Amino acid sequence: MLKTFWDMYRKEHGSHEVFTMETNGEVNLSHCIPMMLHGDGGRTLKKQPLEVVSLFAALGLDSNQPKALCSCDDPQQYSGENLGSPFAQRLNSKHNSYLTHFLLLAFPSKQFKTTPGLLAEMLRVISEDIAWVSRNGISLEGGSKYYIGMLGIKSDLEYHSKTGFLTRSYQNVGHRNSIPCCHECLAGDPLHPFEDFGLQASWRSTIHQYPPWNSPPPFAAIPFDNWQNGRGSKFFRRDPFHVFRLGIARNFVASSVLLLCFDGIFDTAGESIAVDARLSRAWANFTLWMHAAGERVAGIRGFTKQKLHYATGTSFPWIGCKGADTIVLLKWLRWCSQMHVAEYPHLTELTMIVRGCVCGMEFQGIHKHGIWLNTSCRKKLLRNVKGFHDTYARLALLSNQRSLTLFAMVPKAHAMAHISHELQFSAVNPALYDCSMSEDFIGRVSRQSRRVGYRKSVENTLRAYKVKAKLVMQRFKRARNL
Repeated sequence: MLKTFWDMYRKEHGSHEVFTMETNGEVNLSHCIPMMLHGDGGRTLKKQPLEVVSLFAALGLDSNQPKALCSCDDPQQYSGENLGSPFAQRLNSKHNSYLTHFLLLAFPSKQFKTTPGLLAEMLRVISEDIAWVSRNGISLEGGSKYYIGMLGIKSDLEYHSKTGFLTRSYQNVGHRNSIPCCHECLAGDPLHPFEDFGLQASWRSTIHQYPPWNSPPPFAAIPFDNWQNGRGSKFFRRDPFHVFRLGIARNFVASSVLLLCFDGIFDTAGESIAVDARLSRAWANFTLWMHAAGERVAGIRGFTKQKLHYATGTSFPWIGCKGADTIVLLKWLRWCSQMHVAEYPHLTELTMIVRGCVCGMEFQGIHKHGIWLNTSCRKKLLRNVKGFHDTYARLALLSNQRSLTLFAMVPKAHAMAHISHELQFSAVNPALYDCSMSEDFIGRVSRQSRRVGYRKSVENTLRAYKVKAKLVMQRFKRARNL
């Protein structure tokens, strides 16, 4: 299975240093475990930020389990029966997150505020340890030796920018001047607008051509690629969870709700047409639908201008909600818009919203596939990503023509365009770098850190983690008769 993984990955990233080490006889790819780093911030005692970094295995625990089918038009079997088949390799996104993530560090950053650069220095030390294992391996009692092959670090754009010391990131978006805002390409500068999602977009020719830093990041010790040129930027992996569910989809939902309000979809005779009144009626419609459909949301309690971040008519809205809530809202928007298409045939935006919701939800099919996509599944996912992008861009144009500040062109829309670009050529499932399970791990570690003494929170959190992880692993092994 390990050899098959690297044979497939060679087609995606042939310049990875692990292949050079194999050629030189340093590494046996049949004994090289593909892994990734994950980092993000949690919340510990006194609501202080908690830095959490973990090691994550790429191959799923269900890779040797019974057959599983995707839900595509031509369903592909993702089975563990033939371990030499790439389609036997499942995503590592199920079961307890303590089975898939291995904690490397957890500390409250404000507790060490007198030590600037602590996180970067700890990441550098971790990277040196990983580099040693990648080159020298770990010998087991039977005489076999296993190595680690790092695929990168998966996280949100903010954490990438913070830990990679990126000079090009979403934080550089210019509101008046055109400034490069993508660590993978030059999108954002005057010659390469990041709002261009087309197949001929000029930024596509600059992908991984220019390094996004003045000096290599703390991870540079890890055998990966040439950190001195743009290929090293591949190390910072795109997370579909933050790009879509916690990203562009939240802009889409908030803008769609307001657009439906402005079109009078929720109006009744004799009632106010103020924005707050219309949003209140939209929320009533949503809650009624939730009762009928058996759905519920956890992170929102109503539609208001504050909740949608639409303080004034010149604000671009987005809704603050959990990732699961985003999907529920998309389901409702699809139902609500579809129901009014025949009643308001002149409102072309209703059909656009339906299409955007359908494509967005179909894109979530990435979680029903394995690590490697067959051609038909890859093309379907590509159609859905492009369909959502096309719909979002058309709605943005329509809103602009009506002088409405809706459907903002944000960096995460550009990040989703990168997913579309990769699906054209790559068999790798974007969900390989998804952080849904990692967010669960962050939450679990954060809860443990809040249950121990603050004075020795670092030592006690690590100790509590090790105890809990051991119990979880023992329970899993008993259930699998391992």
